[in-house]
Parts: sequence; structure tokens; C-alpha cells
Amino acid sequence: MEEHFSVIASSLLFENIPSEELPQLLDCLQASVRRFEKNQVIFWAGQQITQTALVLSGEVQLWEEDIVGNRSIHNRFLPKDTFGEIYVCDESTLITASAVAVKPSEILFIQRHRLLGRTGCAGPYHRQLLENLLHITTRRALDLSRKVSFLSRRTLREKLLAYLSAQARLSQTCLFSIPFSRQELADYLSVDRSALSKELSKMKEEGLLDYHLNRFHLFPDTCQCEKKSPKK
Repeated sequence: MEEHFSVIASSLLFENIPSEELPQLLDCLQASVRRFEKNQVIFWAGQQITQTALVLSGEVQLWEEDIVGNRSIHNRFLPKDTFGEIYVCDESTLITASAVAVKPSEILFIQRHRLLGRTGCAGPYHRQLLENLLHITTRRALDLSRKVSFLSRRTLREKLLAYLSAQARLSQTCLFSIPFSRQELADYLSVDRSALSKELSKMKEEGLLDYHLNRFHLFPDTCQCEKKSPKK
């Protein structure tokens, strides 16, 4: 686990906790590391979650699949990201989507009862750990709210513009990269990939944006980041 201390120390879950205290804290939490191969399932949809997971390397996606194989991506997690944290406080809640390692990944697991301090693990930094957990949970709620906003748009173009505009705001520039391939973006927005590609081509022809692979450029009339305040 020592080779991952820099990732653990820089994660939001362990923010404001001195790095020299991490070995003792991780020992108290009985944290463990597991490796997952590409496309290996970490948590199955409908499973009861008893652990919070921190990505140390690789990439994890949270997705649902219907009985004919249509996939809907809920979220993606990179090194330093946590997942499963929203299920920590409610033992009866079942995870609604599967967590899958889309690249070879190493994951740090912390048992619920240790994280909540129910079994004697309540040292001087445990309060900070719980505050960090609450912060992460709040961010997840905001992420979900943003996605609901994208999906609630009436047309495919409106969904795309809402998503791409949000990415531009997060990047604070109208030239940015998105974290999804075309198929993944279609799965995230719950639309047909072919229709999405056609709509992007139309938007490019109309001068709304330009793109290459997952690199996008929203032009001034589309991108709020480059609009200037009116002169007084």
C-alpha cells in the first residue's frame, strides 16, 4: 500500500489529514487493496454495499444495463476518486448500478463500520475523515443534479449543448476535453450513438463547435466562457 500513499494523501477522502498519520489511520481503518482486471465487476447492481472504495489506479465506471444490453453510464471515477460512499450510512440500501473497472485498476476498500467509527476506530483524525466523506457525498448529489438537468432537455441538441457547456464551465475555457468516447457519451446521455454523431456533425457544419475525438471547442456564440460583459 505504501506505493499508493501519494494518491491516498491527495484524495478528497483524506484531505487535511497529515500524510505521516496515514499509515496508522489506514491500519485503524483496516483498509485493504485489491486489483481488478479490465471489465471486471467490482460491485454488482442490486448488491448491498458494506465498503467505501477509493480508486488508486485505473478507471471505474458506474453503469446500468437493461435486459437487451443497452447501457446507461451514471458516473466515472479516476485515481483519487471514491465511490460507494453514499451507501455507507444506510445498510439497507442496495446499489442501483454496477461498478466496473474499465481499465486494470487498484482499489482501496474501507469497511463501513470502521469508517463510521463503530468499532473503536475513532482517533484524532476521524472527525476530519467524516467531514471529508460528507463533502464527497455533497459533490455526488451535485453531479447527479447536473446529469438530471442534461437528461431533462427535450432534444438531443439541447442535451449536447447543456453537457458541453457544463464541461466548458468546469474547465473555465471553451477549448476542453471530455472524459468519454462517443459511445460512452451516448450511454451517459442515454441517446443513440449514431444519432449523437450525426447531431455533432450538424452542429459543426453550422459553426456552433469544432471537435476532434474527445477534444471540443465551443465557439463564442455557444460558449458562455468567452462572452464578455456588456459595456456600461
